[in-house]
Amino acid sequence: MSRKLISAALFLAAMAAAGSATAQMFRPPPFMGGVPGVAQFQAIQMQRHQARTLLYREALEELRKNPAAADVPECPVGQDAKGGQCLARAKPEAAAPAAPQLRRRFAVLVGNNAYPAPIPPLETPIADVSRIAGVLQTRFGFEVRVIKDAGKASIIEALNKVAAEAGPDDSVLLMYAGHGYLLDEINMGYWIPVDGSVKTAQGWISNGDISKLLSAIRARQLILISDSCYSGSLTKEQKVTPGKEINPEEVLKQRSVLVLSSGDDEPVSDEGKEGHSIFAWNLIKTLRSTGGITPGTQVWNSVRTGVSKEYPQRPQYGAVVSAGHAEGGDFLFQMPR
Repeated sequence: MSRKLISAALFLAAMAAAGSATAQMFRPPPFMGGVPGVAQFQAIQMQRHQARTLLYREALEELRKNPAAADVPECPVGQDAKGGQCLARAKPEAAAPAAPQLRRRFAVLVGNNAYPAPIPPLETPIADVSRIAGVLQTRFGFEVRVIKDAGKASIIEALNKVAAEAGPDDSVLLMYAGHGYLLDEINMGYWIPVDGSVKTAQGWISNGDISKLLSAIRARQLILISDSCYSGSLTKEQKVTPGKEINPEEVLKQRSVLVLSSGDDEPVSDEGKEGHSIFAWNLIKTLRSTGGITPGTQVWNSVRTGVSKEYPQRPQYGAVVSAGHAEGGDFLFQMPR
């Protein structure tokens, strides 16, 4: 075991011995002395998860008593979704033209670093989404919007705005990088915005609400990239596997709603390369080398291979059927002609 890995283990043990107040204020050091083995990595990540569970214990108890504590109401019928106090409603999908083409491509990327104590701050999300936004803009022609250190209302408002603006012929990419949590008892994952609290879940965003927001975005090409702990729960509805040949013209005729997550139902590494998380670094590398029309399954397979070579972390790719994904669909990373 490397000296850095030993120091991380000792640090976590010391936190546990010192009690919850001390544990809440610190973040363990990264693995910089070498790649840990699978068992060692999982042990360290489990200790981190236990520390986070202790940190969020009051909010988690609230969710156990009331699983809807974090939910946001849908906007009243006929009312525009302005602000972040309600969720945009899904609208009927227009029929695809005989020869569909992408009209607009736009991306909204949220990166959260500055969490106030006792939630530990993160180091890479803003750098991750900023760099990925640059690749999407210069290589794939996306209009990009980067939102830094966003609270719950700001995230909901941004996604409501996408729902209001996106048409069926648009390609939409969303990304979230920040803290997350999975509550096993109710099998629900959450994003934790920068104004999220350890005492109440009302400032968290549930996967259920994320799915509703995806339903409200009418674009037939839609992908969500989630780089947070336990983000794999978003991919569970229907797994998508690589290797299947696709016809881009046929794919564009139907609705495709995909999620690419940095891991499965597990903690994910805070460490990485060149100032980026290990997931984001591999995604950037893959997107920069992608040409022509590349299905999301191929992008995921490349990212998954790169991540798993260095960490026992398993990026996932799945379809959100509840948001209208059609069988055989996929997200197409397509360079402008």
